[in-house]
Amino acid sequence: MEVKTLQKYLGMAVHFIYYHHHRLNNEKVFEDDYWEHLLKTGTLEYWEMLYKCLDFALTQDDYCLSIVDSPFKERYSEADIKLFFEKFHVYLRARLQVKFDGLPP
Repeated sequence: MEVKTLQKYLGMAVHFIYYHHHRLNNEKVFEDDYWEHLLKTGTLEYWEMLYKCLDFALTQDDYCLSIVDSPFKERYSEADIKLFFEKFHVYLRARLQVKFDGLPP
């Protein structure tokens, strides 16, 4: 995975923690209609790439945070950002699977 791609998408993922931090430790972090919101703000291909970047980042010790430049890295703890990455990864995987399951072969 290219560093520039990781920086772009993971930087955006770090940005998203702002909207969900207050529910980060709840079982339900994302609202029921959040997927519809995401599809209005970005293409399916965008969310697939973000998922792939998160998938890669979760295999790295620092979750690739050392290459991400975001003011939100200073606002939230590394542990919170890593937890958000994990939860957002699971959320996107589930939503993308539902999206693909509904497509004809």
